[in-house]
Amino acid sequence: MAKGGALKFTEAFEELGYSLSAPRTDWSAQSSTGVCISLWKKEMDIRDGLLWMNTRVHATALEDWRTRAGNQKRIQHLRQALDDQDGRVDVVIVSGTPGDSYGTAQPWVAEGARAGTWWQVTELDDATGHFEVVLRRS
Repeated sequence: MAKGGALKFTEAFEELGYSLSAPRTDWSAQSSTGVCISLWKKEMDIRDGLLWMNTRVHATALEDWRTRAGNQKRIQHLRQALDDQDGRVDVVIVSGTPGDSYGTAQPWVAEGARAGTWWQVTELDDATGHFEVVLRRS
């Protein structure tokens, strides 16, 4: 399938050049070129005309995900993105329902209507895993 189309969760990461070491529990991945995180479409909103997501505002209760292995790994990956890539991350958007099913996944590819866009982590609480990510336009 062409980049940007609906895929299975692991395939979407692979389209962007990432491999999940534990596909059933990972919410993020890293490679030699960067970090990729998954975002639930249902937890995204629009601010200043662009997509954004903040787990303090949009995610399910912290108690539902704080101690999960996926959160612990994502904290490390988000910290790496902030420290090494000025917060830039690749994104996979998941269509399913948090805590139930991933549904389909779509890698964010900056082509066509998305040309000139990129995602940036703007907040991270290393203790809990709360974070904010915003879509930027070049």
